[in-house]
Amino acid sequence: MMTNTRLKWIVPAVLAAAALSACSSTTPQKSAQKTQPVQPAAQAQLVSAPPTVRVDNVDATKEAVYKCGAETLNVMYGIKGKDVVVAQVKYKDILTPGLFRVSNVSGANAFWGNGISWTTEAADAANVTKVNGRMLTQAMVVNVNGRQTENNVVLFKGCALDKAATAKLNRAKK
Repeated sequence: MMTNTRLKWIVPAVLAAAALSACSSTTPQKSAQKTQPVQPAAQAQLVSAPPTVRVDNVDATKEAVYKCGAETLNVMYGIKGKDVVVAQVKYKDILTPGLFRVSNVSGANAFWGNGISWTTEAADAANVTKVNGRMLTQAMVVNVNGRQTENNVVLFKGCALDKAATAKLNRAKK
């Protein structure tokens, strides 16, 4: 089961991402550390975005299932040529926005969008469904002692590929 602490972070994180996608703002949420995230509109201006690969379409998709402790994440990857260029993470019925491949990371696959980051072991189109995930994080700008600071909140970490569930999922797609 998901801990209350994670639930306090993932729900506002997903809501913030949805609000940013729609260019709207919401009421700030209180965190467990007695810090207060700024409104998503201000967050979009303060959270620094890494350079990402942008594509208009993909040639194919592949899906993988990861176990992050007791929790399960499903991830759909978009493939362009031999490269994995985009990912979308699903936790229960909550979807992240499209997370585009970070272009200046080597030794791992990193995807970023709207302050949400997903990382895995290094992979290409041929083996993306065969490597472990690492973590899902949410960048949040919070007020600490009157100053706005950027923090990466870990939502899920230690995500190991669930080989059996991944194989079953990809067999069902065929």
